[in-house]
Amino acid sequence: MLVLSTAHLHALVIRVYDANRHDRFLNFPSNPTHNPNFIYANIDLTGAGWYFHPSSSQNRGITMVSPIHFVGANHAMPGIGVSLKFLSSNGTLRSYTTATQTAVTNDANVASDIFVGKLNTAIPSTDNVKFHPYLNLRIFNFNPYRLYEDKPIIMLGKEGRGGAQVSDSITYLSATGINQTRAIRSNYDNDSGGDDDAHLEGGDSGSPVFMTENGVTGIVGTHSVVATSAGGFGNLASFTPYYVDKLNAIMAVDGYHMTKAIPGSTTFTLNHQLPSSPIRAGHSFTIDLTVSNTGSTLGENLKLTNAFPIGTFVTSATGTGWFDESSATVTQARKASLANGTSTIYSITLNIPTPGTAQHQVTYACDQFPLATENFTFDVIESFVSWASLLTDSSSNGDDDNDGIGNLLEYAFGGDPESSSRSHPNTTISLLPHYTANSISYIRRTDRVTRALTYQLKTSTTLEGGSWSDADAMVSLTTVTPIDSNFEQVTLNLTPTGTKCFYRIEVTLSE
Repeated sequence: MLVLSTAHLHALVIRVYDANRHDRFLNFPSNPTHNPNFIYANIDLTGAGWYFHPSSSQNRGITMVSPIHFVGANHAMPGIGVSLKFLSSNGTLRSYTTATQTAVTNDANVASDIFVGKLNTAIPSTDNVKFHPYLNLRIFNFNPYRLYEDKPIIMLGKEGRGGAQVSDSITYLSATGINQTRAIRSNYDNDSGGDDDAHLEGGDSGSPVFMTENGVTGIVGTHSVVATSAGGFGNLASFTPYYVDKLNAIMAVDGYHMTKAIPGSTTFTLNHQLPSSPIRAGHSFTIDLTVSNTGSTLGENLKLTNAFPIGTFVTSATGTGWFDESSATVTQARKASLANGTSTIYSITLNIPTPGTAQHQVTYACDQFPLATENFTFDVIESFVSWASLLTDSSSNGDDDNDGIGNLLEYAFGGDPESSSRSHPNTTISLLPHYTANSISYIRRTDRVTRALTYQLKTSTTLEGGSWSDADAMVSLTTVTPIDSNFEQVTLNLTPTGTKCFYRIEVTLSE
């Protein structure tokens, strides 16, 4: 017998029903608050939500299994654009909208009676609505699901009601309109049992079945069918653990896996790879992060968070299978899984506008690996871009001080672009190159290679465009005299040519 809609508002028939004990909420559904006396008040069930079913005027159940995914009965989907409601752990009523619904296929590759839905947006952790793991007990070759049998289970139903049962067996269900589905069964005896014992009735389809193991509660099913007999009822729910691989395949498209209530453990390592060339302020560069699963277990629901200095511009952050979750202040992403013995690369392209020592904090984790934080430092050197960034005209030819010396030459020769002085600061040395008695002197930076600056002696006999050529062969002696820790004076003695010629020092920037 299918759990079909009925016009009345009863929910989850309980042997000795007591509203004070069996109703999850007070003042439901108009102004719900948590019932402190609820039979399962000690368990966080905030991810077990409800939606209003107009034709039956019932509030029916679904269950969050990730921040954005929920499960329920395929034959009782809420529909697209429907509002799902949850009461947060701090008593705030939350509403989210359904975006998609996908049936999970059975062994014959047709739709089973479990589906996975997706919200328009993920529920932020600050909303205090928990998503629920599934209970993953050990699987045996013989009677593989015997650990799920003869266990106390938590049954939730429509209208926020909760009761108890004991699992009987893992079986198959099928009924009119429902294809064969692996199911967890519990039995209700009309003549004997505990006061909290419950059985399903119309409208309970889709609500969750939970089981607790070693203090951890996980979903094991979604209500589907109630079977009647002379002695009572058989409750059948789609058996969630059986369909985990197919649920994961659907959810992985959004970067999630079902979470295991008993996750196991693995080991992750992180490699932080900087570019081989200098990192220049104001210029983009890429950091490659390689996360490796060096343990023996699949890692699921990976999270990666990166924090950089204030003012950093992140232009891209990508990696195969990674999904961006970045906010205004941090770069973060998630990935559904990482197999043991494999690695994944996450590349971040960024721009740090000011020179100095930069700090990069990386935090990473997965369900099977606890949160780990590593801090890295690297040097960001001054560049022409950062040097000129505060000038009114920051271009290479800009001349804020109107002294006829463009910004690039001021930068290369150590001038002050906001002062019209033609001497190197605090010296009497000419800022521009000068020629005397077959020698040319000019100032250059000591770290010119790192700054991607080149200074080249050129010559021409006409001063015409295109007539300048390399004059290194004319240099007979080079003398370098330190000025300070950042600059030096270079004097080039020239071999006389016997003909009139012109010389210049050509400055090239290749940042």
